Amino acid sequence: MVNTIIDIYHRTQINFDKVREAGIVAIIHKASEGADFQDLEYLQRRQIARDKGFLWGAYHYASGASVADQVQNLLEHARPDDSDLIALDFEASHTGPNMTLDQALRFVQMIKNETGRFPLIYGGSMLREAVSTASNPILANCPLWYSRYRNSPIGIPKQVWPDFTLWQYTDGNDGPDPKIVDGIGRCDRSIFNGSLEDLKAQWPLTRRS
Repeated sequence: MVNTIIDIYHRTQINFDKVREAGIVAIIHKASEGADFQDLEYLQRRQIARDKGFLWGAYHYASGASVADQVQNLLEHARPDDSDLIALDFEASHTGPNMTLDQALRFVQMIKNETGRFPLIYGGSMLREAVSTASNPILANCPLWYSRYRNSPIGIPKQVWPDFTLWQYTDGNDGPDPKIVDGIGRCDRSIFNGSLEDLKAQWPLTRRS
């Protein structure tokens, strides 16, 4: 497994050169949240990261707002191309009701319809509780970016995902070491379930049909 992935947002201070020297190869950046929030650091940082050779991704932080409005918000701001990872961050909303599982299913299907590929889905306890013990053929199309700050990724709903694709094992405070990345400090870190060569070959981890 490869421990070379971080995720950040506008409040994260980052020195891209030091981060690259620290061995990080992939950055997933918040692009949008809910129906109307857009991360204003996203586009400039994407260009810098691409120029420096990083793999790049966008995540959308979910809310209970209109699914169509959320999809539009993400795609209009992030403007993802075929090399950009796309992820739905399915966790408790900052701005009112949470996204429901039915809304998540509509969101990922709309992303598929618009981009030709399913997004990753990020989640931990809220995702585990939402899917419970039922199978889910739609979510099964979405690679799992699993949040579990333990020494192992326990509790994956295996009736949907036999294993994780990415495992966020720390937020920089909780979870096992190592947490520190030179050029950022403490930050969210994720492990890819494969080799570095696999990561580079498979990125953005979902393919157009």
